[in-house]
Amino acid sequence: MKFPWKYSVEEEFKKNSKLNPDDFKQFKEWYINQKHLPEVDDEMLLHFYHACYYHVDQAKITVDYFYTYKNTMPEFFENWDPKNKEIQDIVNNILIAAPLPHCNRDGYRLILCKLNDTDPAKFNYPICAKWLMMSCIHAIWERGTQHGYMIVYDATGFTMSHLFKCSLSTIKNYINYGKNASPIRVVKIAFINTSPVIKKMISLVKPFLSKDLINMMSFHTSADSFFKDMDKNNIPEDYGGEAPPLLSLHREYVKEIVASREFLIEEEKLKCDEKKRSSHGKNRRGSIEKVDTSFRKLEID
Repeated sequence: MKFPWKYSVEEEFKKNSKLNPDDFKQFKEWYINQKHLPEVDDEMLLHFYHACYYHVDQAKITVDYFYTYKNTMPEFFENWDPKNKEIQDIVNNILIAAPLPHCNRDGYRLILCKLNDTDPAKFNYPICAKWLMMSCIHAIWERGTQHGYMIVYDATGFTMSHLFKCSLSTIKNYINYGKNASPIRVVKIAFINTSPVIKKMISLVKPFLSKDLINMMSFHTSADSFFKDMDKNNIPEDYGGEAPPLLSLHREYVKEIVASREFLIEEEKLKCDEKKRSSHGKNRRGSIEKVDTSFRKLEID
C-alpha cells in the first residue's frame, strides 16, 4: 500500500537544500539490503534521514530500532485501529493532544498534550502514549519534514495517583522510543503547570534519560511563562491566545487521524522479522531490558 504522503521525496528535496541526494541514496541502498526490515516507502526513509540531522549511520540505527521496537513494545504498537474502543475512550474523554496551528518563531511545530478527565481510575498511560505515536506517523504523512517538534505536556491535574498507575517498564520503553527510534525530529520537551509530582517522576526515570534528552527539557510552573514569547494566533484561547481552544483543535485532529484508519492499520503491520536478520546483527538492536517495577513499589519521599 502506498501511504498518503502529502509531500513526495522530490518535493522534500526541493524545499530543503540540506537533504543530500547521494547520502540518501546510500541510506536507501543499505536499507534494501536489510532483509529483516519491512518494505517501506522512500518518503518514510527520508524522514528517518531528516530526523537524524542527515547522518546516514545514525539513520541506519534509528530505523532499525523503530521496526524492532514495533515487536518488542506491543503496548504501543499493537491495535492501531483509531476506532478501537480503548483508544476512542481515551481520545474522547481522557487525553487532549493536538498540534498548534502554526510553527513558532524558531520554525518548530508544537504538540500540546494534557488530561481532559483527571480521574486517575480512568487514566491509561500506554494507550495515551500509543495515540501520540499514531499521531506522529499521521503528522509525517500530512505535514512532511518539519524543522523540529516541541512536545509540550500540561501537567494540570496529574497526581501521584496517576503516577502510581504507570508501569516503570512502560515509561522506560516510551523514553527509549523517543531517544532511539523516533521518525520525527524532537528538539524540545516542555512541562507546563508543573508540580512536585512531575519533579518526582523525572527523578525516578532520570537513569533512563540521556544527557541530550535532559538538555531538551524545560519546566514551567505556569502556562503563561511558557507562552509569553509566542504569537497570540498560535496560542489556544484557553491559554490566553487567539487560536481555537485546545479541545477544539484536538477534536478536529482526532477526525483527521480516524480518517486515516486504513493506513494506520497497515502501518501497524510493518515490523522487523528477526528470523531474517543477518547473524552478525543478532541481538544488536532493540534489546529491551524488562523492568517490571511499578512506581508504587518504589520509595516515594
